Amino acid sequence: MSLPQLTIIDTKNNLIQSLAENTSNHDGLVILFSDKTKLAQVVPSIQRYLNLDSSFGNGFQILCPEDQQPFSRILIAPIGTLHTDVDDARRFKDASFEAGKRALEAGFSKPLICFADAPTNGSSLNWTYDGDQEDFQHYLEVTMLGFLEGCYEPIDVRDYHAKTNKTLKNFTHLGFAAADLQQDSSLLIQKVQAIEEGRRVSKDIGSPDPEQMSPIQIVKYLESIFKNDKNVKMTVIDDVDIIAKEYPLAHAVSRASLVVPRHHPRFVHFEYKSTDQASVKENLYFVGKGVTYDTGGADIKCSGHMRGMSRDKCGAAAVAGFFKTIELLQPKGINATGGLALVRNSIGPDAYVSDEIIVSRNGNRVLVGNTDAEGRMVMTDLLCQFKEKAIAHAQGQEASSNKPSLLFTVATLTGHALRAYGGYGITLDNGFARKNKVSRRIHDAGHVLADPFEISTLRREDVDVVQPGRSSEDVVQANDKASTMTDRGHQYPAGFMLLASGLDKHGLRNDVPIGYTHLDIAGSAETMSAVGWSLTRVTGSPIAALTGAFL
Repeated sequence: MSLPQLTIIDTKNNLIQSLAENTSNHDGLVILFSDKTKLAQVVPSIQRYLNLDSSFGNGFQILCPEDQQPFSRILIAPIGTLHTDVDDARRFKDASFEAGKRALEAGFSKPLICFADAPTNGSSLNWTYDGDQEDFQHYLEVTMLGFLEGCYEPIDVRDYHAKTNKTLKNFTHLGFAAADLQQDSSLLIQKVQAIEEGRRVSKDIGSPDPEQMSPIQIVKYLESIFKNDKNVKMTVIDDVDIIAKEYPLAHAVSRASLVVPRHHPRFVHFEYKSTDQASVKENLYFVGKGVTYDTGGADIKCSGHMRGMSRDKCGAAAVAGFFKTIELLQPKGINATGGLALVRNSIGPDAYVSDEIIVSRNGNRVLVGNTDAEGRMVMTDLLCQFKEKAIAHAQGQEASSNKPSLLFTVATLTGHALRAYGGYGITLDNGFARKNKVSRRIHDAGHVLADPFEISTLRREDVDVVQPGRSSEDVVQANDKASTMTDRGHQYPAGFMLLASGLDKHGLRNDVPIGYTHLDIAGSAETMSAVGWSLTRVTGSPIAALTGAFL
């Protein structure tokens, strides 16, 4: 599903004239607004509606002016307030998403979108920690992304329409009229397109059912996405014996799936190197949880809690999508390495079980406490491998070798994340990552790009609870309770991965400090509500936040 053509019209503070000059290129007008009294300044004939109906402008409405000026059909889209202490850029995201869907329903194919009362510097709430960005500084990019999100259809829908010779509604062209542009419009469009292409890869993987996006099928999809790419190197590990040797914890999770060849695990690696190593500021390593279906394993999810577990691959989906964005932007300031652990947590006679002790890649004896805590298991060995790479790079001779190495785990990991923060992603740092303000950067970037995160904190309790209680183990994977019933249920898994990967030996005061940031996107990878009894919509978070923070 191709992206619509994007254009930006600089209105130069004369919006009405700009609209009149562009009527031939568009088949309708969309006006986003916060204050409905400003609508008549864009289309004077709207004043009549305002005079006759005091509720006019409280919802999405399509108007067909008798004089057909400036367009024969106009969609008005209220944003809501921008002036309270709790308003943020999601006002633009939510309104533009709904406006995009409504415009498609009405038959628009190339709308022109404008703003009746675009935010100015005076509307800042100064929410961001560093204070150098206005809250609505990126309202235009957020609006563009909202319209693109509104016209996206998942890959399974596209495949169905192709097989049945049905046509999907889509925009061919989206035009945006705005004044006081903060950057070159072509660069802004390039950034928006790169974020959206990455989000679409993420949603293509994250949304479909567990058969269409099994580990093997995800690899086939990614091979088609990156087949012509010379900037990002992609390699695949499909040998189960190699997976057992290199990633023993993940292999344990996959054991029950091995009797079904189409469910066999896969590991995917991405590598991006800046073309100018002297410009590199950071070396980034991302591990994505790709559990294509999570039954809970032997500790089976009961009472309906298994539903929706095809979405437990959204961490890996996000990492894959982020590398698509990296491929398109080709940033000079970073080197990036990615790893996807693609497994199915099935039930069967060879399933791993609680009380087993499995030796990790780092040599730690891991006592399994709950087979439904499989996400930390599938990521830990990859995290250890990237720790090894970061150490080797720090000891190398490249110009980037003395730059910070920052490691990430990205996962729909815990129900506790939902209980603690609702629909927000969560980020938490070790000491070296905190020194490099990693979580703050993700928070601030997500705030202004409408991909918000909450900052949590890794504390001593999160390491204490996974300490061994016997000489038989070195680290304990989990307790026997759901994360929602466990104190610090979204924090302590990061403590486990820190210890089981050996990253605890590379803290702020060690000889080779390595940053580690855990992103639990259980809340942000999907919307919080569904239509009726359907599944929720996959969002593509945290690609916008990561792009703003690091690219």
